[in-house]
Amino acid sequence: MTTVAPMRLLPLLLLVACVFGAWRWWDGREAAGADSADSGAAISENGFVSVRMPDGASRHAVLVLAPKNCPSDQARRSEALVAFLEDKGVPVVRGNSIAFSMDDPTPEQVAGANRAIEIFKRGAPAVFINGMAMSDPTPAQAAAEYRRLRATGR
Repeated sequence: MTTVAPMRLLPLLLLVACVFGAWRWWDGREAAGADSADSGAAISENGFVSVRMPDGASRHAVLVLAPKNCPSDQARRSEALVAFLEDKGVPVVRGNSIAFSMDDPTPEQVAGANRAIEIFKRGAPAVFINGMAMSDPTPAQAAAEYRRLRATGR
């Protein structure tokens, strides 16, 4: 009879461990969201975040960063995004890497570059539009953000 009690205790311990793990995960998500809000990053209605633009990025075109000539799902989404934007008359520039050069950067410039790097690391396509960026936006989101920024004179 003494071997039966530990067997009943095991599912209870697993349940407690799962609940604790879920609580820690949820608590970490809220802290990460608070960090983003405190960083001064503006977020557009299309889901794009304010960033420092990579070196050489045009102010008048959408920069799409993704692997070229790759059969991956990310590359296919990137190609579909580029085709959609070009079909809508939006100028697009393709690339597959980012770089930043800053002499004596301000904390805001560093924070903006860090946000850009985080977006790039989330996966392709990473889309940059005149100071705003998003990882894997829908074609409609990217086109709407481009139009929004053009309408505001940015």
